[in-house]
Amino acid sequence: MVVFMWYQHPLAAVFSIFAYISVGVILPIWNRRRTADSGRNYRNNLGELDNFIINSTYGIDEILQYNQGSARLDEMDERLQNLYYTQEDLSVFEGSQKAVTNLVIHFFSWGMFFFMLILYINNISGFLQLILATLAMISSFGPTVALSSLSNNLSQTLASGERVLSLLEEEPTVEEVSDKEATSFEGADIDNVNFSYGEETILENVSLDIKKGKVLGIHGVSGSGKSTLLKLLMRFWDVNTGEVHISGKNIKNVNTEDLREMTGYVTQETVMFQGTIADNIRVAKQNATLEEIQNAAKKASIHDFISGLPNGYDTNVGELGDSLSDGEKQRIGLARAFLHDGDFLLLDEPTSNIDVLNEGIILKSLSEESAGKTIVLVSHRKSTMSLADETYEMAKGRFS
Repeated sequence: MVVFMWYQHPLAAVFSIFAYISVGVILPIWNRRRTADSGRNYRNNLGELDNFIINSTYGIDEILQYNQGSARLDEMDERLQNLYYTQEDLSVFEGSQKAVTNLVIHFFSWGMFFFMLILYINNISGFLQLILATLAMISSFGPTVALSSLSNNLSQTLASGERVLSLLEEEPTVEEVSDKEATSFEGADIDNVNFSYGEETILENVSLDIKKGKVLGIHGVSGSGKSTLLKLLMRFWDVNTGEVHISGKNIKNVNTEDLREMTGYVTQETVMFQGTIADNIRVAKQNATLEEIQNAAKKASIHDFISGLPNGYDTNVGELGDSLSDGEKQRIGLARAFLHDGDFLLLDEPTSNIDVLNEGIILKSLSEESAGKTIVLVSHRKSTMSLADETYEMAKGRFS
């Protein structure tokens, strides 16, 4: 375009160079300095929201077990509000940026017209050159670029909206119960239960009586159905046939909040949430004091390790707990269960990632904590079963 302007008049080429540098270099640098903080805040908030959602998805078992759904939703709402405000700031900057850019484009377009008009009046340039140079300047800024990209942005927005709507319309696997009489734990039993994932049978004609105040052990190899049994006791899923009873009631007639309150659940793989170690233990009890958290950590044989860290309980665990070993995560999971202090404790391979020394300390703590509590202990380790008052062998979805 500069060459074309040169053919109209060399001064028009010089004027156009200055215009293009102003719009293509000076303005973007100026705008970048103005919007840098807002853009950075928006991206940071968006990234943190993404991590929070992924974190929550990985930790759905812990969230359900410790009845933290409302708290996580409140935190998500707060993060969405922060994202909205930073996006609003960014939109204001982007709007002003477009306004200033358009103003500058108009300035140079009219500037070219009057500049060439002066040359024409002084017989330095012809009328045709006046028209061509002005039209070339007006058209060369590409005002249709923003319009052409609008369709792409809009299609992406609509596609994202469809994905969000499909997620919102997803039916829950189990409907929560909130309108039944309050229930406290008085024992549990499983009556002739069958359960399958699709065509694959996981549990077949399983019956089990879990007496209050007893420690019941279930031993078996991986894949035998032990973990599934615990999840049915938590009512993460409903059985295909048969019934699960809590305190003599069908589990479907027990308020979900009551069930979560009375039950402590330690999974095979403890999920860490973004935040400090104290925050991760506090998942089990939002209003817990530091002293309560420390006592729970001592019972889980993790207090000495945490105290030895430079920031102690304020140490950030990193995304999904990447800064902790599997054994350390598992002991934090146990600390959560101790802090929650439910009457019905379900332990799924609670010492699978822990060395023999720490296993002994944890089993001792569980033995001391078992007074007045009912514990179902699942493990493939024979040594873990030493805590149980009664032990069952499970293989291929049945008790042998």
